[in-house]
Amino acid sequence: MTKRWYVVKAVSGREDKCREQIEYKIRQAGLQDHLDQLLIPVEHVTEVKRGKRVTSKHKLYPGYIYALMQAEQAVLDTIRSVDGVTGFLGADPSLPDALTTEEADRIIKISTAATPDEQRAAIVQIPYELGDKVKVREGTFAGMDGVIDDINAPKGILRVLITVFGRQTPIELEVWQVEELS
Repeated sequence: MTKRWYVVKAVSGREDKCREQIEYKIRQAGLQDHLDQLLIPVEHVTEVKRGKRVTSKHKLYPGYIYALMQAEQAVLDTIRSVDGVTGFLGADPSLPDALTTEEADRIIKISTAATPDEQRAAIVQIPYELGDKVKVREGTFAGMDGVIDDINAPKGILRVLITVFGRQTPIELEVWQVEELS
């Protein structure tokens, strides 16, 4: 039987503890040949706090642990017995659904990204659309209002048209450098 990626459901906020307990119980049961890897994907989030740019890590899918394993009954039962694990993702509670190759590749790409820029290419979370009015928060044009003219999602860059001396001027800004105009 080949190893595939499955999703283990855990109590949100206790994913790391559950991962440790799963690894421990699998070793105790002598089933480590059936479980290759446990992943808890995190995203690097860059925010401006108190006027400074801060990068922090946030769990991308709270309450879920990704497991590369053989779905044999002994492995499934061992994982289910861990305190904080609520089961597996899938329609049939007795047999979990495996992720597709595309889904698994995306999760691995996110988890192994070394820099926020690489991860940003895998995770697109831009809360703006073309034509949205925004205010520049930082940089030379701080405090000026503009309209989003272009969105480069993989790089997290927005082209904003601002009015300077009566003419519209395009400037490129990162997503965190603007805020929605209310």
